[in-house]
Amino acid sequence: MPKRSLRFLLYSIHGHLETGVPDYLALFRSLTTLKGHHHEEGKRQIAIGTAMLVRNRSRLLLIAYTGDKEKSILFFDLNEQTEFNELTSPGRFLARKTRVLIDPAQRTLLIESGRGCLSAEELAKIIETEAHKKTEYSSLELSFTPVAAQEFMAKITQMERIQSASVSIARPNVDWNDSYKVLAGLADDSKGKAIDTTIRARRGDSLSKDKGLIPSIKHWLSDKLSAVASATIKGSSGDDSGLITLKLNDYVETLNVVTEVKSDTGQPVETAIDEKLNSYLDTKSKEKSKENA
Repeated sequence: MPKRSLRFLLYSIHGHLETGVPDYLALFRSLTTLKGHHHEEGKRQIAIGTAMLVRNRSRLLLIAYTGDKEKSILFFDLNEQTEFNELTSPGRFLARKTRVLIDPAQRTLLIESGRGCLSAEELAKIIETEAHKKTEYSSLELSFTPVAAQEFMAKITQMERIQSASVSIARPNVDWNDSYKVLAGLADDSKGKAIDTTIRARRGDSLSKDKGLIPSIKHWLSDKLSAVASATIKGSSGDDSGLITLKLNDYVETLNVVTEVKSDTGQPVETAIDEKLNSYLDTKSKEKSKENA
């Protein structure tokens, strides 16, 4: 049986209510109502086909479908060496599937990544929209931030000269630690959802790797629930490779799932995917339990 490799990215969940931090388990348990959700923006179509609780109602499984709304689809027949158009029926669109598994207790989620897939930012907006229908979540603000792979911090350390550094921080939870206090105060006073900061080195010089923004970025990314939404570091490694640009989004912790494909439909076996996603989050939960012990 043929196989296919699917790529999933790990994100942290950050929620904010006017009254403080939401009850994440209650929030995500209430989101089975997402099934049937449809959002249209220009030609871009987003629909939620599955929204169900799994693992003893402790996790939320979502399957989203994304694509463009076209009146017809152009095909080319290799045998006949001719093109033809096939009209799409009303209420249908050519879709790409995105699988998502959310663990509210750990405040983490896995989302499938690939060309045309639903993005974490799009998912956060969809969940906010649905949650706002409920009085208790009418002020909810939600951000999903990427969990940095260790390779990202290692590459920053390897840089000999850092030309500039940029970081975007998501709206703080009340459980942020002291290192965020200044930024948290600015965000709250401004009623903002994120903070962007860029620092550039003096001409011919380098940003410090021991003080200031660079060690702060590394420290924030090492937090169990990092609120860094994005980070970009520009510099050189001293091996004559020229200017290097490191982007956090290129170094997100990743789970690659290899699964068998059904011969009749060409689609991956869903149960096998679900098992591997849950097993990965189970392992993460055990690791956190050991750290807290």
